[in-house]
Amino acid sequence: MKSFLRVVFIYSAKDKGLSQITKYMVGLLENAGHTVKTIEVEDVTSPISLRPFDLIFIGARVVSTWGGKISQEVVNFVQGVNGMEGKRSVAYIKPGLFSTDKALRRLMSQMESRGAFVVDFEAVKGEKEAKQLIERHITK
Repeated sequence: MKSFLRVVFIYSAKDKGLSQITKYMVGLLENAGHTVKTIEVEDVTSPISLRPFDLIFIGARVVSTWGGKISQEVVNFVQGVNGMEGKRSVAYIKPGLFSTDKALRRLMSQMESRGAFVVDFEAVKGEKEAKQLIERHITK
């Protein structure tokens, strides 16, 4: 019996490339029959609970060339969100020229500080990596 997941994608919409990749991944999950919600961190005005979701994807953009910093809007959202404790989660970023690994580690650290279990992570350059990331989480 196939089980369907309730998935949420949390991402920064400021980066058009990250938005396109996120929408592509959302489409793959919806086509597989899963329920998907998207949250653009720039549009959030009240606290949000992630308790209803089985799997949490958080995407960020790299905002510094050398420091591996991620978008502050994502950091602020993760610090203020409820219900990440014990949740399976996936970190993904749209890689920059440098410091991609450092940015991924920073995002995962933020997620883990809120109690999330980061089960996967990826620097998603395009549709190929996005599809591979989603396929690792779709129950066949």
